[in-house]
Amino acid sequence: MDEYERVALELKNLLSTITQEEFTKIRDPFTKDEDCRSIQSVMKHVVAAGYRYADQFCDFLMKPKENHNYHIYNVLNAIDEFEKVIQLTSETVVGNLQMTREEIQSTLAETRWGQLNIEMMFEHAIVHILRHRRQIEKLLQSGR
Repeated sequence: MDEYERVALELKNLLSTITQEEFTKIRDPFTKDEDCRSIQSVMKHVVAAGYRYADQFCDFLMKPKENHNYHIYNVLNAIDEFEKVIQLTSETVVGNLQMTREEIQSTLAETRWGQLNIEMMFEHAIVHILRHRRQIEKLLQSGR
């Protein structure tokens, strides 16, 4: 969880440097991927995926899922919603941070990415945040 929180902090710190104009600017009007048009659309995707990861952690741990209602309007709102995702994930796994190797293996389940256990899913979630933080950095550097 500490690495997940670390990469989340890096993304939040980056977002805190972005103006509203930079956040909503259409950077790739020709892309077929709606999640890549603007930093705002990237963050909509990151938050939505974060909730899907949290739901998957609930499935692994046999905990009930919550309904997720959110909107990403501006930079501060994106940071706030992203923090909620991280908090929900933390609350979901808080009692399971010291799982044994056997307990981790017992969570092996079929996911949209194939068979994964809870540890593999955390690794996937961490890399997802890293990838999109880097994407945002490159968008800002390119001036697009």
